Amino acid sequence: MAGGKGTRLSPLKPLIDLCGYPMFYWVYRSLLNFTDEIYLAITRYNPLIFSSFKKVITDGKGYENDVIQAIGKVGLPVIVVPADTPFIPEEAIYKLYSCKKSICTLVTKSGFVGISLWNEMKLNDYENIYYEGEIINVNTLSDYITVKNLCKTIEYS
Repeated sequence: MAGGKGTRLSPLKPLIDLCGYPMFYWVYRSLLNFTDEIYLAITRYNPLIFSSFKKVITDGKGYENDVIQAIGKVGLPVIVVPADTPFIPEEAIYKLYSCKKSICTLVTKSGFVGISLWNEMKLNDYENIYYEGEIINVNTLSDYITVKNLCKTIEYS
């Protein structure tokens, strides 16, 4: 999910530099360990519309509506990840994949981070999956500074 309005930080949030790459790239890169079918869900006004990445276009009527619309276009099962959650630990995704409910939502010690696994469209059959580690959802300048400081501690190429 990379098509939000960015009202809390910047409309260009997915493109903000993080360790030499756009922020969304870190999410994309972490998902490559699990699948090669990755789509960016964006609105038609998002600058990523010109990228060569596979994408689905949503109406931009809010995160929840855009998630459901994107899922309808790519099919099930699908993992939904916001573009502003870089540096997702593999073990968090593995833990999410262990869930057998229709909708499984990852929850960290900080709360919901917007990462979910959709096995079916049964909206009343869901489970919160608790992950003890931290996943930073970059919504503020302070959040950005926190993840930017992590650049010194991660290995990347």
